[in-house]
Amino acid sequence: MSDGGGTRRWTVLVGALLVQVVLGTVYGFSVFVKPLELEFGWERATTQWAFSIALASFALWMIPAGRLQDRIGPRKVAGIGGVLLGVSFLLGSVLLATIREPWALYVTYGLVGGAGIGFAYVCPIAALVKWFPDKKGLITGLAVAGFGAGALFFAGPASELMLPPNDTGERMGISQIILIGLGAAKGEGFGIGWKAFFVLHGLVSLVLVLIGAALLKNPQEGWRPPGWVGPAAGKATRNVTSKEMLGTPLAFVLWLTFAFGATSGLMAIGQWTPMMGAKLAGATFAPEWMGGYGRFIEPVGILALFNALGRIFWGKISDLIDRPRAMMFMYLLQGMAFMLLVSVESHVAIFLASAWVGLNFGGNFALFPAATADYFGVKSLGMNYGYIFTAYGAAGIIGPVVGGVLFDVTGQYVLAFVFSGILCFLAAGCSVVAWGLAHYEERFDSTAARA
Repeated sequence: MSDGGGTRRWTVLVGALLVQVVLGTVYGFSVFVKPLELEFGWERATTQWAFSIALASFALWMIPAGRLQDRIGPRKVAGIGGVLLGVSFLLGSVLLATIREPWALYVTYGLVGGAGIGFAYVCPIAALVKWFPDKKGLITGLAVAGFGAGALFFAGPASELMLPPNDTGERMGISQIILIGLGAAKGEGFGIGWKAFFVLHGLVSLVLVLIGAALLKNPQEGWRPPGWVGPAAGKATRNVTSKEMLGTPLAFVLWLTFAFGATSGLMAIGQWTPMMGAKLAGATFAPEWMGGYGRFIEPVGILALFNALGRIFWGKISDLIDRPRAMMFMYLLQGMAFMLLVSVESHVAIFLASAWVGLNFGGNFALFPAATADYFGVKSLGMNYGYIFTAYGAAGIIGPVVGGVLFDVTGQYVLAFVFSGILCFLAAGCSVVAWGLAHYEERFDSTAARA
């Protein structure tokens, strides 16, 4: 079926991007660390557990959220996610101020906030793949690029607003907030404090996710973009259930590939600032005249920017050469980058490496939902990708911890780079196996269809 829904799908894309940008602020967790430590006297490990719990909750809740999304559609489920995310900050502002114990942060930001992200995250991806069957890789890349860019937009204003309130009673204007968000100005004297910021961020997240969710909608059954002919004649169209998917070797290999690749990336990215800071020896590549904009050309800013761009880049590449081969090239290049970082000292090389590592790490989040849709269909994509995404949940716990242990034992990051590189090469090998399994199952399904 091909109708006038071609315009509607771009509206869905706008809603998806709005939802994902808000959800992506979870990667800006570091802005909460110092204010909360100063307020409550917590140690660094105490606050970091909240981030790990949020990532684990995010990954685990994607499974039931995906199943619900497949049944009742993306709009309601994404709306539930928006409500949970907003409530997590509103409730957190109250509980933390009264109880003043870390478990209050773990429950609100970690469990409830992570659940909100898990409920909303899968909905834009599942809806867009159905609206853009002709551009699965590119469109999933665009959707998750919003998630990758969320922290980039969030970190600037959040870090300034989290400052203690100004005793003079000055208030920040809209123009000041915009300039701070762009990184062009500082907000000294305009802070509102962590408690007020939790309330503000909770309300903004709630409203924006609900607006984005209202724009999400699945196309009619059998809808196709105008002029798109669909899969080649004789090629079987698969729409398998999660139970069927989990019984296939291909699903296991995809999960293993994702786990190796994400663990490698998170092991390095979680400590990128001190890693690169040690090599830069306190130097910076940003001239003073750039002011606040200089944060975009610091190593971590470069990495974050290319993390978002990599989702679009590798999504498009995978549309041209297929998903497993795109994974293989991506992981081989990433593994070589980590190995070269062991001996790199040049400032230019460090910033180029930050761009390259970010570009390749971001590709994970475009390639795996598109591959899941390719090989297991779009009907149960929400729940199917939820299971594949648990690989990222495992990586979110294992990667940063192993990287920290390797540094504590050796006092340097050489082993972390080498281990990250090895994991990338293992992921590349797994992607080759996935390519073989995918083509075998495709031939088997085509033979069965003709029979």
